[in-house]
Amino acid sequence: MRIQHSVSGGLAYFPGLSRPRTLDTDTLPPEVANDLIESVSASNFFALPDQVGTAPAGAADLQQHTLTVEDNERSHTVRILETVRDPALQALLQKVETQLRKARAS
Repeated sequence: MRIQHSVSGGLAYFPGLSRPRTLDTDTLPPEVANDLIESVSASNFFALPDQVGTAPAGAADLQQHTLTVEDNERSHTVRILETVRDPALQALLQKVETQLRKARAS
């Protein structure tokens, strides 16, 4: 499974830092890969609409995360506003960001 993540918007948005970054579960330790795969499943990612979350009235400078998950023949992209409250989707985003930070640090 490949998971691509990018962020746009927000108060401290820098276009050069928002390039999409990709995780490939085949290159991760098995326990990390399994955790990510389970999180994709728990969030029902492939059934989500193209955009999740709505901006509250008067909201400005919200971050938007874009996740693309490719699994065998399936591929789905979802744009997620930072206001989303779905715990399974929040957990998936957190795990992806954590693994990307670890990859950047190494």
